[in-house]
Amino acid sequence: MTKYPNLFSELKIANTMIKNRIMTSGHQTTLVEEHLPTDDFIAYHTERAKGGVGLIVMEAHGVHHTGLNTPFAIDASNPKIIDIHRKTAANVHQYGGKLFAQLIHHGREAYVSDENADVVAPSAIPTERFHIIPRELEEDEIQEIIDGFVSSALNLKEAGLDGVEFVGSHTYLFEQFWSPAVNKRTDHWGGSFENRMRFTKEVIQRVRDVVGEDFVLGMRMSLHSKDDVGTSGEESLKIIRYLHELGELNYWSLVIGSSATYKGSSYIVPPAGESASQLFEGVKQVRDIIGKRPLILTSRIYKPEIAERMLQDNNADVVGMTRALIADPHLPSKISAGNEDQIIPCIACNQGCIGRYQEHLPIRCTINPATGREKHFADVPQAKRIQNFSVIGGGPSGIMSALTLARKGHQVTLFEESEQLGGQLNVIRGGLNREQVGNWQTYLINELKRLNVKIETGKRVTVEEVNQQQPVGIIIATGSKSLIPEEFRKTGITAYSSWDVLNKGRIKEENILVVDWKGDWPGIEAAELLASRNKNVEIVSRSYAIAEAVQQYKRNKFLERLDNLGVKQTPNFKLAGVKKDKVILEHLFSGRKEEREPSAIVFAVGQDASDSLIVFRKFKKHFNNVYRIGDAKFPRTLDEAVWEGFHAALKISEEKEESKIYG
Repeated sequence: MTKYPNLFSELKIANTMIKNRIMTSGHQTTLVEEHLPTDDFIAYHTERAKGGVGLIVMEAHGVHHTGLNTPFAIDASNPKIIDIHRKTAANVHQYGGKLFAQLIHHGREAYVSDENADVVAPSAIPTERFHIIPRELEEDEIQEIIDGFVSSALNLKEAGLDGVEFVGSHTYLFEQFWSPAVNKRTDHWGGSFENRMRFTKEVIQRVRDVVGEDFVLGMRMSLHSKDDVGTSGEESLKIIRYLHELGELNYWSLVIGSSATYKGSSYIVPPAGESASQLFEGVKQVRDIIGKRPLILTSRIYKPEIAERMLQDNNADVVGMTRALIADPHLPSKISAGNEDQIIPCIACNQGCIGRYQEHLPIRCTINPATGREKHFADVPQAKRIQNFSVIGGGPSGIMSALTLARKGHQVTLFEESEQLGGQLNVIRGGLNREQVGNWQTYLINELKRLNVKIETGKRVTVEEVNQQQPVGIIIATGSKSLIPEEFRKTGITAYSSWDVLNKGRIKEENILVVDWKGDWPGIEAAELLASRNKNVEIVSRSYAIAEAVQQYKRNKFLERLDNLGVKQTPNFKLAGVKKDKVILEHLFSGRKEEREPSAIVFAVGQDASDSLIVFRKFKKHFNNVYRIGDAKFPRTLDEAVWEGFHAALKISEEKEESKIYG
């Protein structure tokens, strides 16, 4: 513990003692039915309390029917929330954690559906990101929403929570009232600064009046909106000063970004490349205003050394390590036990967490298959009897299978044809800002060694060699390879795959055409890497938009960097052919053709799993109980690779008839 003395010190917020300075901040889980949390929701937060986190701030709870911004938003104004959260609070308190919940009205920032078609805001100003023109609130509705905050806070207090956090961040309804760009009202809810603050003031004071002094009230706020809609700079500091002087708030929680614009939204869950110290340059000015009131910071705090430094430098009193805790709910206990090398490190991919929320899907984690499934998979059950298993393929899917089998207590041999474990991780981590992928790869390899998995690398394994292991089950995880169309191997134009580029291959040509298939990361990251080396790069894609398949916050930052690097972006075109040293492109819809004369082409047009099919069929002839997983089954994403590796290991190790074959 002496390594991180600040991180594991206690902190008192009002009359509530937090056992350490690690927090999981409000983030949507979609573990919700009929606007109420499910048993999966309770299990999700219970696991993080069990893992040692000091404070859990649960996701945004709506307070009024007009503020339920998705079909899976929690409605805290519904009295049924009381009995549900009694269970949540009891479970969290059992492990010494404290439990708050966010209270929110999203205003115009909403995913419109049949259920929430009534989108409201202070004024009928369109929102760039959601393409909505909201309905202007009537005065009686404003009072209804204030009443909703009051009744919701009372419900949560009765449920046994320790506090609530008002969400004034990211240009949701509080900030929509604050912002002159969004609030154009001429009544006593708009115009002057005091009028624009009236809604927030009334919510805070009325909630405090009914919950009493022993219930914690906090305010979450964006220090910088990073756009021209939300509040930033002196305006933010003025708002903080005004609300602080009300004397009712027990703590402040600072974040960055705005939901109102594409640019601002990139910072809601900042991708790799951003740093906490750069994001929160203005914290000292906030400290000068709020004095000794506790201050929470959340954004890009993913390692204990970053968290400790933020505390040591007095930038924060509590640190939100949210994505790190999504990846590994037991991060606090592993740190305190001195087992940092056993922490599952977040890779900042945004796929399983915020990416799935934006698709209205339950929360998952790309690299931790138990996340969001804690009710079923929080603990890997020990095998009734130890058996031998063989895993062929040392990429993420194969490694996950081997680790899961080993954790069940089995003896596992992992075969990998290349000299280096990791498979496509060796490609992914070749891109810019991919340090965290390398951290995960290191973790996986260390775990294989710690769990005594036998590793054979550097050769293609034979049926005879596997047979010597006498396995009761075999998992084929031999992956796929990057495609290069055969016709381009016979031209005067040099052809590479995106994997060639990202595997640190030195491309000598200067004028590069990147041909993309689906708007996913391989082509985007290859284009960015080449442009960063001062190559002249154009990316052509069959997708509607460049980076279409990438999670939107990551996409926004990719598009920013590609533009800054001068990469020409050409969506809606496919590769139609080649003529001597010219490439023929064709518009997907009009059929219009264009020509290019690159000195090299980089292909990101999918993967080929035909070699894996051969391997699978060969072993299927000689063994029973054979699985194929990940790209060996058919090429998809890292999410499926990790999940199938985990799930296959659980299924194949169950006691069943050995004659059954899985494919």
